[in-house]
Amino acid sequence: MDMTWVTRSLFTYEGGVYTLIFALIFTLTNLVMIDFSGLQTDVTGQEPFFILMLVAILVYQYKNSYIAFSRVRIIFLSLWLLYVLSMGISMVAADHFVWKEAVILMLITLIFCFRMPKSLVRYLVLGSLLSLPALLLADHTLNESGATLIFAFTAGLMLVPKSNRAMIFYMLSMFAALLLITTSRTAILSYFIILILQLSYINLYQRFARHRQRFIKGLLAATLIPLVVFIRPIYRFFTTGAISTGGIDWNALTSGRSELWAAVWRDRQWFGGGHSYFDFSQLPHAHNIFFDTLGRYGIITAVFFVLLLAGLFLLSVVSINTVHIAMYMFIFIVIGMFEYSYLFMFTYVLPPVLFFALANAVVTYHEQSDHMIKAQGR
Repeated sequence: MDMTWVTRSLFTYEGGVYTLIFALIFTLTNLVMIDFSGLQTDVTGQEPFFILMLVAILVYQYKNSYIAFSRVRIIFLSLWLLYVLSMGISMVAADHFVWKEAVILMLITLIFCFRMPKSLVRYLVLGSLLSLPALLLADHTLNESGATLIFAFTAGLMLVPKSNRAMIFYMLSMFAALLLITTSRTAILSYFIILILQLSYINLYQRFARHRQRFIKGLLAATLIPLVVFIRPIYRFFTTGAISTGGIDWNALTSGRSELWAAVWRDRQWFGGGHSYFDFSQLPHAHNIFFDTLGRYGIITAVFFVLLLAGLFLLSVVSINTVHIAMYMFIFIVIGMFEYSYLFMFTYVLPPVLFFALANAVVTYHEQSDHMIKAQGR
């Protein structure tokens, strides 16, 4: 079953309502994230919006799907529950238990028990795309805005027709919006990585040899010519003068992040240091999902987190039918290495909601594949 979900039919009433709900929640949380008109002074956290979004997803699943405990889902749920259990132990051990976080984890666990309808993923992705204009209202550029756009852009590839013409319109509009809302090196580089991966998928998979050769030549020309012509400004932009004959200034190269990462690694504990594991007066979050997990919840939770991400990525890359989920998981990790706080600090609702939905979608896909194989075996 192809998971490049493109619909040419009109929405049902239920689909339109859910798409509107998701778009409104994503739009509101995006406005809070960019602090539009000082919203962050009135909204101190986005956990209530997160809970509202998860409840809406769960209601749709209850009405249109069913609970399934196949072999692949049991393995995934076991790893997820070990991850959640280690977080709970850390919260108690470090005395930073928060009920809102416990409710969120419980809702996500319930969502993972249900199969993920393809229609629900479509509505979530459309809602995320419809919410992106809110990011243009920021009065200054933000790294987080760029990361949010890239996540929606990557997920939106599921809905874009598999053609170069459709990609031209989609990628140019997204790139223009990206340049307007951010100067983040990570977001811009991630955009080009996803763009190359998607164009390669379109032009190399199940194509004639002549078409593949033309595409490879065109891709090399489109990549190398700008690099040669604009090598100096590109080099300065991405290195920020941190690389010289005297070596590499890692703190300058990472915009001050490496000192924070080093401090977190140096002070690592088995059960973490809680929400205040570091003085965040200078940086709003750790700018790294792995170090944030390590500092907040400790070594054990960080190990389970790595295993969880690795498992989801491997599940998504083993089939060409989940290629766009693989792209999302990949870019989630790439951006997470530099820009993005995973879940409970400065929670940006759009990226993790899509992450959990696509995680469930890839598990559901493998459930269906296993079921079909068993049915054929009979």
